[in-house]
Amino acid sequence: MTIAELLRYLRALYPGWDDAFADSLRERFDLDPGARIKGLSQGERARTCWLAAMAYRPELLVLDEPSTGLDPIVRREILAAIIRTIAEEGRTVLFSSHLLDEVERMADWVAMIDRGKIVLCGPLEEVEAAHRRLTFRFDEPRSQPPRLAGALSCEGFGRDWTTVCGAPAESLAGEASGLGAQVIDGEIPSLDEIFVARVRSRQPVTQEH
Repeated sequence: MTIAELLRYLRALYPGWDDAFADSLRERFDLDPGARIKGLSQGERARTCWLAAMAYRPELLVLDEPSTGLDPIVRREILAAIIRTIAEEGRTVLFSSHLLDEVERMADWVAMIDRGKIVLCGPLEEVEAAHRRLTFRFDEPRSQPPRLAGALSCEGFGRDWTTVCGAPAESLAGEASGLGAQVIDGEIPSLDEIFVARVRSRQPVTQEH
């Protein structure tokens, strides 16, 4: 099949198929209607699949790792199309991805899954606001991470240690002060950092006071 033949075939299956929208997507994705599917590159195949999924204007899109294996340019095109779909048409997109920077760019609600269990779920803004990344500097070097209530993860070496916490930052800073440390930096962590911290907090870790 050519791309044009594939689109004509799919049009017969979906009463809501929008020819004008399909043509605009094809032009946006720079797809030749006469190109044969078997000769398309991986990126062109991905754009063709996205076109086919979008052209009948579904109320719900379910995407599993939509950008895996794609080069950065094609990935940006697909992400931009998803964002436009959400913003312009108010449709729902449910997608899974290991690339959490993409999730952070697109999602307004997130669920994190570790070994089949949901470890965190909620609006993206609330999830990020409920976490802090704090960097402490201790008076004396440490060979092991400090044990701090509310700390989900702790990494560092010597005098400087960085923790991602779910507890109020003020409480954690006060506790660290009692161990001879001061906060030298504090920011909202990325979604990737939150996920890693949450997963590590579910694993046993040997710490010293």
